[in-house]
Amino acid sequence: AAAGGMSQSHGGAFAGSADDQDRLLDEATAVVKEQAFYMKRAIDQDNVREALKHSSNLICELRTSLLSPKNYYELYMQVFQEMQHLSNFFSDKSRHNRKMVELYESVQHAGNILPRMYLLATVGASYIKSKEASAKEILKDMNELTKGVQHPMRGLFLRYYLSQMVKDKLPDTGSEYEGDGGDVNDAFDFIFQNLSESNKLWVRMQTQGPVKDKQKREKERHDLRVLVGANLVRLSQLDGMTVQYYSEIALPKILEHIIWVKDTMSQQYLFESMIQVFPDEFHISTLEQILAAYTKANPAVDMKPIMVTLMNRLANYMSNTEGNHAMAGVDVFSLFRTHLQQILERALDPSAPGVPDISPPLEVQAAFMQFTISLYPDKVHYVDIIMGSTVDILQKFSAATGGSGKLGGAAAEKVVDLLSCPLKTLSLGVLDMEHYGTVLGFLNYATRKQVALSFIASIVEDNRPLSSMEAVTNLFNFISPLLKDDDDTPNDEGSDKEAFTAEQVQVCKLVHQIRTNDTDVEFQMLTAMRGFFGQGGPDRMVHTLQPTYFAAMGLVPKIVARERRRLEEGDDAGPPPAISVKKVFQFMHKTNSALVKASPVLALHLWLNGAMLADQVVRSSGNADAFEPICFEFLTQALICFEEEISDSAKQYQGIFGLVGTVTSTQCLEPENVDTLCQKIAQHAARLLKKPMQCRAISACSHLFWSETRRDGKRVLECLQKCLKITDAVVQADAQHVDLWVEMLDKYVFFFEAQVEEVTSKFVQSLLNLCHEHVSYAETDSSARGEAKKAKAHLNEVLRYLRYVKENGAAEVAARFAELVLDN
Repeated sequence: AAAGGMSQSHGGAFAGSADDQDRLLDEATAVVKEQAFYMKRAIDQDNVREALKHSSNLICELRTSLLSPKNYYELYMQVFQEMQHLSNFFSDKSRHNRKMVELYESVQHAGNILPRMYLLATVGASYIKSKEASAKEILKDMNELTKGVQHPMRGLFLRYYLSQMVKDKLPDTGSEYEGDGGDVNDAFDFIFQNLSESNKLWVRMQTQGPVKDKQKREKERHDLRVLVGANLVRLSQLDGMTVQYYSEIALPKILEHIIWVKDTMSQQYLFESMIQVFPDEFHISTLEQILAAYTKANPAVDMKPIMVTLMNRLANYMSNTEGNHAMAGVDVFSLFRTHLQQILERALDPSAPGVPDISPPLEVQAAFMQFTISLYPDKVHYVDIIMGSTVDILQKFSAATGGSGKLGGAAAEKVVDLLSCPLKTLSLGVLDMEHYGTVLGFLNYATRKQVALSFIASIVEDNRPLSSMEAVTNLFNFISPLLKDDDDTPNDEGSDKEAFTAEQVQVCKLVHQIRTNDTDVEFQMLTAMRGFFGQGGPDRMVHTLQPTYFAAMGLVPKIVARERRRLEEGDDAGPPPAISVKKVFQFMHKTNSALVKASPVLALHLWLNGAMLADQVVRSSGNADAFEPICFEFLTQALICFEEEISDSAKQYQGIFGLVGTVTSTQCLEPENVDTLCQKIAQHAARLLKKPMQCRAISACSHLFWSETRRDGKRVLECLQKCLKITDAVVQADAQHVDLWVEMLDKYVFFFEAQVEEVTSKFVQSLLNLCHEHVSYAETDSSARGEAKKAKAHLNEVLRYLRYVKENGAAEVAARFAELVLDN
């Protein structure tokens, strides 16, 4: 009964539930323990017959087909441990007093083949140890007889047992069994045959049971892969496994077997295992053989982990001195390149089943790129070769799928990884490559834009210079998705204003990466940038033309300094600049003219900045004839922009202050030009619709007539008196604007202190009294109480200042303010 156990079920599926599995394992374990007890008692009594009988009974529990691979493995381990007692008994000849050949033959009469083979392996190991016969003959015999068990799982575990029992009894180089017992060839033949038979059994597991359980079987089969891989580990541990033996004898046989067994899981696992178990120097010496075998693998084999692991191992190995010596004479890059192309293109074969997936080949290419850069950091053309082969793969993928669409999703991410690899070491150098931009062209718009942003970020973060026209042209062609609309640009591009602005801000930073000592080259680069920016449409130009304009402004003092050096040092200072200051101002004029319609407020600001720059050039060079017209032209354009493009009152109001500030600061303008500008600005101030704004704007215009270049007190007083009339009307209508009176007092005090004769102390005193009167009245108005409080605080500050001037000012100033009565 004990021998029967669960052996009555030899085929079909495993028992269903986890509870069933636990119960079956418990039952089998109980039998194993019981029979092991009797076996060990027989061994203690040196009773060979009884020991064989009970050991056979416990082995019979391994005949079951009901246990899952996981539980079968647990049962096997219990059997294995118990059988070690029998193995030790057989190895001690003084106890059983039998010739090993007799024991070896006697166990072959066991009734059932599975216990017969386990016993054969157990006795065979002791037989080899006794050296009563040649190790190679015993190994060969056991290997052949073990073929009798062809049930996939039982046969696989049996071969694993055989391998474990004889692992230290092989006629390996330097072993005690070498010589008459054989040599490393016999050791290799035994392990290799065990590997090939184990692999075939493992593959056959896939065909056991109904089709509906195929996925479950794949998982269970995957769990048993170590039983096959253990043979590869044994091979790698042979002392006689030299590089020469491996390359000439072992590897060809192993690879031939792997390819012959056309099973995807088997090839995947064994290819990966070989990389792990054999030394790196073996892989270097046999790289061509290995890669050639990979080209013959099933198309369904995922080559990515295999290739990535191999590349990582080789890269680490070759980074040290020993590895560098080992790779001497081996063109690693060419070997990989040649075979990778074949390996990756197989995945895109139109005859292959299913829809081709481009992601794995691209991931392998990215790994190859990283591998190449780590090994050959100075060989830029290798990077371009990889990019070229990637273009070929992408073109074949496009042909295979019958589409011309751009890549997105996972495939796009892999291309981004590939493009990112050389950036750290080569930076802008990648743009000089023939195929780098072509690879980018296969991506969809969103991904191309993301790559462009990443590229810009790397340039800005590393502060990489743009020092030539070629660098600018190549870079801006590469980041074109950020600069202009392409054929595949979405219709809603720019709808997310915040994100769109952030992208354009990144582009703007490139303008400030220009680094050159040659002003002519710098101007050429700015001109090229503006040409690219001009293609972007008004939404982009609002952002990108502004830094271009300011960069051109920064170029002007450089050219002025260069011309001055020429005057002082002559030809020793170098050649004269081909681009003059006037040429830069023309560039600025053209640049800002493109902005007027898109962003008139910004354009007004830039016109005024340009005018100020022209005035500074006159001051530094003294050449008013050349640059005064430029200054006046920029101010004229500012007024035209103000008149024709800005209609919002608040923006007009702010614009007035900008115009006043610029005109009062310039010193190079001809008097008639100043009159024209001042008159125009004052007219615009008087046309503002909201009276409080109009009042403040006209008061600001009063400064136009009292500046470093102009002293017209009459016009100042006219502006101030006009402001008082407006203030009176505004405050009469709404007391909330009472602070306008105090603001006007501020202006009168300013011009009185500035010694404008037309602004007398009488005017200041009268206005001071009016302020007291209106503030007091506003305090009684419930709707204006808050504004009145602020106006009173403002008035008190003015009074405090006036007292300070009367008491602490210079004698002349104090005398001027002496007539004012400040106490109300």
